[in-house]
Amino acid sequence: MRTSRRPWSALLTAALISSLATGVAHASPPTNDDFDQAIEVVTPFTATQSVDEATEAADDPGYCGTTKSVWFTYTAPASGTVTVSTAGSNYDTTLSAFSGTRGSLLPIGCDDDSAGGLQSRLSVHVAAGVRYHFKVAALSTSGGTSLVFGATTPTPPANDNLADATPIPALPYVSDVDISAATVEPDEPTSRCARPTRSIWYTLTVPETTSVTISEPSYYANLAVYAGNTAGGLDEIRCTAYSSDWLTFRATAGTTYHVRAGTSDNDVDFLRVRVDVAGPIRPDFTYYPYPPNVVSAVQFYDQSYVPDQDGTTTWHWDLGDGTTASGYAPQHRYAADGDYEVRLTVSTEDGRTATTSKVLQVRTHNVSISRFTSRRFGIRRHANFDSALFGGEVSFNQVTFTGDVTCTGAYARLDVDALRIWPRGWLLATPPAPHTTVLPDIPDRWGHLYDR
Repeated sequence: MRTSRRPWSALLTAALISSLATGVAHASPPTNDDFDQAIEVVTPFTATQSVDEATEAADDPGYCGTTKSVWFTYTAPASGTVTVSTAGSNYDTTLSAFSGTRGSLLPIGCDDDSAGGLQSRLSVHVAAGVRYHFKVAALSTSGGTSLVFGATTPTPPANDNLADATPIPALPYVSDVDISAATVEPDEPTSRCARPTRSIWYTLTVPETTSVTISEPSYYANLAVYAGNTAGGLDEIRCTAYSSDWLTFRATAGTTYHVRAGTSDNDVDFLRVRVDVAGPIRPDFTYYPYPPNVVSAVQFYDQSYVPDQDGTTTWHWDLGDGTTASGYAPQHRYAADGDYEVRLTVSTEDGRTATTSKVLQVRTHNVSISRFTSRRFGIRRHANFDSALFGGEVSFNQVTFTGDVTCTGAYARLDVDALRIWPRGWLLATPPAPHTTVLPDIPDRWGHLYDR
């Protein structure tokens, strides 16, 4: 009997198929891939793990992302704050916190990128004995994902109490503080603007009297400045309920001020307090018409730049002819031609002041209409005018101008309302003879003749 032989290539192929059929070990999901296998956290805590094979359960809450999610759990030994972070991870994470049980989880907070770059950080106010759950998910992955998860229970900041206020050594000054565990003292000074539930304190003494501005970029922080001493009580001199409105005040040389930054918003856990000398005022103004004349009132407009503005601003105008004015946009009519030095002084409530001046050259040109003729109902009418019209006007109502209208003066401009023969503000050419020009025919409309 003849025995057949299988070629070596067929044997190798069969062996390979057999090995695949019996199963080659594949990477498994992380141990905390499911909510019920969450890793127990005891602070301080740090864990590093791959989430390449992480999955998502059908009942994972969609809040704050679910892709490649893993779970951690924390039971608070005491009331306070726990801060969790994914700083150090190599992919784009989201971080969310929950209370409750599987199937009825209550979201507490969600964060994306607060830890810098693509990493997340979240602070949660916890109650003693309550169990909390933290979910880390991926916004995007490209393979080789490594999660670094950390948890701490922060302590109150060093300047949490008034007695431990941080001295500000020099200006400008910037302070970044984690206030997640900050408190408010029972006898803490009150404020007209806000009642924070967490606060931090600073002291400031300037060597020279100057205007000082205090700011904090988060919208929900509030600021207050107090004068006096802790033994005799503090008097609030300035405050703001929202840190988007900076606080500016006049600091007297040698006087120590207490500065408080705080918040009543549970979502604000980090404050950046900036203290600096208020910027200088840059005064400026414009006016209209240009050039001015004695016929029309001159309209002034303040164009000053007032940085770090907090409170009222006042304007004092010296108009150069012995009169003064106030407000940011006064009007004034000069009685005679001439050169007038106008001085504007801008002052702020915090004591800053600055002055600028400009010379106004008031010039009025005489324009006279020597004669005009109008035909209406077959009647020719003639009239003579001799008046100073620079910036002013002479109006002709319900008349038809003819070519024999003449004007004397340097230049003339004709405005015709509701008429598109010429654009409004049309400027006549240089007169064909000195100080004389002839107006062309104009239909029956309002007309205004201006000297230019």
